[in-house]
Amino acid sequence: MLIVLFSFPLLFCFTLQVMQTDFERFEQFSGYEVFNTSLRVRKYNRTTITLNGTIHLTVPLNESVMIRFDLFHSSRGNQQFNHYPVKFPNQPVCEFIDNFYADYSKYVDDMVNLPRKGECPIAPRIIYVLNKPFPSKAVPPFFPLGLWKTQILITLSNIEIARFELITKSWNDFGI
Repeated sequence: MLIVLFSFPLLFCFTLQVMQTDFERFEQFSGYEVFNTSLRVRKYNRTTITLNGTIHLTVPLNESVMIRFDLFHSSRGNQQFNHYPVKFPNQPVCEFIDNFYADYSKYVDDMVNLPRKGECPIAPRIIYVLNKPFPSKAVPPFFPLGLWKTQILITLSNIEIARFELITKSWNDFGI
């Protein structure tokens, strides 16, 4: 009886456990003539880290522009990343926007001047990202904890036109 009595609070604590994800870093490595970003990760308050800034798209993007994602994982959080065996298909940027809206539109509704679903070619514009925390609920629960590096490669005729890197940190948070 005593074991059952003490195991109930322990079970309750583990059911409250939620994966929390925060931005660590965002960098643009190439493609400043196509995308000019001023995105930066900043601490919004004592408990919230956000992405803030603008993405200035300077040229129109059409179906010939492809986007590719590669994921890397560091389980210890020590910047030693291993390629994570998950496959995201290379796809035209317009198709990517349509698929993105189908799955994640509720997480980006507050971003200003994003391309609309079905808009192709995507006209030049300035996209405003204002104090956007990482949407932790968008991450599948089977993804392991630790540091995650996402490399985003944008190509035209198999030639790189832009490269970005986003690093996030995931950990278990007790929702108390």
